[in-house]
Amino acid sequence: MSLRLFTAAVLFLSVVSALGRQNHFGNPCYLCKCFVYYTDRDVAVPIRPYAMAADGYETTEDRCLATCRRDERCYAAVYGMVGGRKVFTCEFYEKINSRLAPVYSPFVNIYIKRSECPLKDNYLLSVEMIPADDSSLKRRTKHEKEARRYNPFEG
Repeated sequence: MSLRLFTAAVLFLSVVSALGRQNHFGNPCYLCKCFVYYTDRDVAVPIRPYAMAADGYETTEDRCLATCRRDERCYAAVYGMVGGRKVFTCEFYEKINSRLAPVYSPFVNIYIKRSECPLKDNYLLSVEMIPADDSSLKRRTKHEKEARRYNPFEG
C-alpha cells in the first residue's frame, strides 16, 4: 500500500514539474502575436545571421522571440527544429530580403518583429547569444539543395 502511494506521489510530482517548465512541445507561443511570422519558411542562403543561441536545445520559441524583442539590432528571428546534433536553432538577423527570404523549410519559422506589442516578456529569460558561425549557412544550403533535387515519385 505504501509503495503504491509513494509511486503515485512521485508520478504526480513529476507531472506537475514537467507542466510548469518551459519546453519545446505543448506550450503555445505567447510572443508570436508580437511578430509577423511565416511557418515552414527560412531565410535564403546568402544572408547570414549576426548572432545565434549558444544552446539551441535549451532555447524555447518564446525565449528566442523575447531575446529578439530586447535586442535593438534584431529585425527578425528564425526558430525551428533543424535536426542533427543541434536539434533546435534560434538565429537573429539584422535585415532580410523579404522578396528572397521566405524559402520553404519544414519545421522552421521566420519571425519579423512588429513595431509595437503590448505583451510583457519580462518573465522570460534571454537566450545566451554567440556570434553566428557557418552552421546556419551550411544547414540552409543543404535544405535548398535537397529542395531542388529531382523527385521520381512526382509526375
